[in-house]
Amino acid sequence: MSLQIKELADKAVKHASKIGVDFAEIKSEESVTRNIEAVNEEIRTVSESNNIGIGIRVFNGKGVGFSFSNILDKEHIFQAVERALKIAKTSKRRTLMNLKLAAVDPRTETKITNVKNHPRNASLDEKKDLCLRECKTALRESKRIANTLSRFGEYHGTIYYSNSEGTEVSHQPLLTGLTISCVAKKGASIVDARDSYGGSYGLDLFKKEHSPEKMGENAAKWALEKLEAKPAPAGKFEALIDPRLAGVLAHESFGHLSEGDTVAIGASPLAGRIGQKLGTEIVTIVDEGRPREGGYSMPFDDEGVPCKRVEILKDGVLKCYLQNRVTAQRLKMEPTGNARSQDYSFEPIVRMRNTFFNVGDWSPEEALRELKRGIYALDSAGGQVDLTGTFLFKAIRGYWVEGGELKYPLLDVALTGNILELLKNINAVCNNLELFSSPFGGCGKMEQRAFVGLGGPHIRVKDVLFGGTS
Repeated sequence: MSLQIKELADKAVKHASKIGVDFAEIKSEESVTRNIEAVNEEIRTVSESNNIGIGIRVFNGKGVGFSFSNILDKEHIFQAVERALKIAKTSKRRTLMNLKLAAVDPRTETKITNVKNHPRNASLDEKKDLCLRECKTALRESKRIANTLSRFGEYHGTIYYSNSEGTEVSHQPLLTGLTISCVAKKGASIVDARDSYGGSYGLDLFKKEHSPEKMGENAAKWALEKLEAKPAPAGKFEALIDPRLAGVLAHESFGHLSEGDTVAIGASPLAGRIGQKLGTEIVTIVDEGRPREGGYSMPFDDEGVPCKRVEILKDGVLKCYLQNRVTAQRLKMEPTGNARSQDYSFEPIVRMRNTFFNVGDWSPEEALRELKRGIYALDSAGGQVDLTGTFLFKAIRGYWVEGGELKYPLLDVALTGNILELLKNINAVCNNLELFSSPFGGCGKMEQRAFVGLGGPHIRVKDVLFGGTS
């Protein structure tokens, strides 16, 4: 980050204190996002955006105000500070409760991101080649592969945070991702499949296990499988769920219920249930800022609080909620480092970071071997979740299982239920923790999107309700 931005941010904090705010904080950002897209064996689009600016939030009595500027001079930054104060003064006349911040120790710290082959140092041609190699590999698998779409994405930069309590921290976010989808045709049948991987890595991530050739081969093979697949049966079955779909369940169905802002207003079914047993004793769900296993790495949140590891559910018992400083104060708990904003132009809200089921003792082979009759469901093609924890997800792939063996692939595998019931029905948690993140999209909440990671090991669950053919 340029010295100019840091100096402006520090001056903004001092100006806020000078004009009488109770508390002021600044998030400064300088980042780059790049996306490359290839269709079949042709590069179709290359786009790049640069994001630079400063966001200011102030607390004044019962009021809170937020403003920002991407015009980086003293005049406009001071105007943004003064705007934020005016908003705070106006809002406190309509605010019934006093929004106070939980106490944290001021800190000064800088985190540097060191990875092999950082995307900022790699050529555009090297990144294009990743996409072209994916497409080329997939198309070679069969003449029935009718179309391929490959995308490469990267996000990186520097974020600097400071506040009037004396905290000054900075870090260098990084996220890279590569994905491919394939369409296969046979007569009137048209199906698709995909493979992808990403996280806070350099381009060396896309070698060996996650090479363009391996992902292209996987996507094509899975699409061709679907041409011979049978319709998924409807009813309740025991299910083996892969790490990607397990991560979606942990994030979408449980993680959002544990966010402190939802809990504080009583809108979550988890409100008031700390210490209660919600799942079997083998189930632990974690939210963490810098997991060793991968995902999206963040050392601090957007209130300058360290992103510590939080075991939301431990051995089936609800232990904690995800907190920013406001919700922590209101719920009389500790901040967990879960205040996040989409970028400098948004106010921080309570958000997840990397949310996942923790490992158990089973191997995936053992868990499958003891599944006598049911469905193996993999990855998620999207779905619906509500604030009661009720979900409907469509798996990207599925297989019918009998006697512990995969018998044939399935089409249209959709599972539904309530996460609080599902947690009580988990009877095996495996030891193969995998975490994933992606620079494409992100988690949406309150008109903001944020990069997140998710995952888990394989988990086996009894009595999962699947939709399909009766």
